[in-house]
Amino acid sequence: MPLYKRMFAALMTTFFLFALSGAAFAAAGGDIVRIGIREGQRNVSVAGPFGVGVYRNGSLWKKYPANRNVNLTYGNNGVTVDGTAAGTGVLLRSLNPKGALKISDGYSYRGDLEVIKSPQAQGLTVVNVVPVEKYLYGVVGKEMSPSWSMEALKAQAVAARTYAFSHKGYFKSRGFDMTDDTNSQTYAGVNGESPSVYKAVKATHGEILTYGGKPIDAFFSATAGGWTENSENVWGNKVPYLRGVSDKSDKMPEYRWSVTITPERLAANLAAAGKNVGKIRSITLSPLGKRPMAVSDRGVSGRVLSMVVNGTAGQAQVTGNAFQSILGLKSTLFDFYQGNGNPPDPDTGKPRRGNTFTVKEKAPLVVYGFGWGHGLGMSQYGAYQMAKEHGEDSTFYRKILAHYYTGTQLSKLY
Repeated sequence: MPLYKRMFAALMTTFFLFALSGAAFAAAGGDIVRIGIREGQRNVSVAGPFGVGVYRNGSLWKKYPANRNVNLTYGNNGVTVDGTAAGTGVLLRSLNPKGALKISDGYSYRGDLEVIKSPQAQGLTVVNVVPVEKYLYGVVGKEMSPSWSMEALKAQAVAARTYAFSHKGYFKSRGFDMTDDTNSQTYAGVNGESPSVYKAVKATHGEILTYGGKPIDAFFSATAGGWTENSENVWGNKVPYLRGVSDKSDKMPEYRWSVTITPERLAANLAAAGKNVGKIRSITLSPLGKRPMAVSDRGVSGRVLSMVVNGTAGQAQVTGNAFQSILGLKSTLFDFYQGNGNPPDPDTGKPRRGNTFTVKEKAPLVVYGFGWGHGLGMSQYGAYQMAKEHGEDSTFYRKILAHYYTGTQLSKLY
């Protein structure tokens, strides 16, 4: 399913949750998320420092002492626990409410671990069933460095909480809401926690971003490279709160990058991707200039939408996303340069070329660019730089969020 359609479905799913308030919301289980942390496993072992209770069909079935492994395996009839058949799934819970559960080859987790027969694959799926606030303890410090400014961490906490609510049910067919990696949000359970993250999450307890009374799809990327992008130039669908805005992350790592390649190697890479043009003669693409931009082949941020590579065997139209994939670039915000000195800076100098970039044979070709990621929503390095320069106010995180998510409101969900 296309990403924008998944986003719409998720927003509809969470709308009824947002309509609930306070105790009613908690009673409905709206503050619980299900995170997929293993799929298709033949064997899984789990232990806890306070012991583990194994529940089957809602009732306590077995007890294991502290630090003793519960060994779960996949068989023809479903899940087995130390050789005893357990049906299609069991739930593991620490015998002490404050305890965590550790997967032998992985992290430790708050909340419960549900082990089920994988709905879409052979093997076991392990799901961490955990309250949102405790889930955020293991997310914020993986998505941002715990050493960053508190206002940036608060902004990340709100964005991550909002993302969690707007993505409930995304992977329902696989038995959970979200993954623990970059397909959703990076999550390391207890291993991702730190004191600064606790503080940021608690300071923003229950706060989410809304637009028109509904939770938004709070996307973020590492750094937007000077300007974020309009959603329609990434997804093909216009989202009113994902508008291109300035991104002051120029003092941060990964703001600027470059890849040097010969024209011959570039032609070979294109041919391998089904874009054989022979020897490359030129590239038709508007030069990267001062943002915001208003040209047909680039987005408002300057990210490449489409370009034409011209060669001795013909020409090929290549999207920015395809070219990024072919060369493994950090973003689609790029341009080309051949010559001495440094490539031009789009925000301080005039473009040095026209709409046709002529490629010189056997001379290094520099693909230079800005930012890392899709460029939608909040730029994490941009948030850090904003907080570092202006973050004395303990409510500055709200200004960060309002800047990157156009027209949104900060709402207290519970």
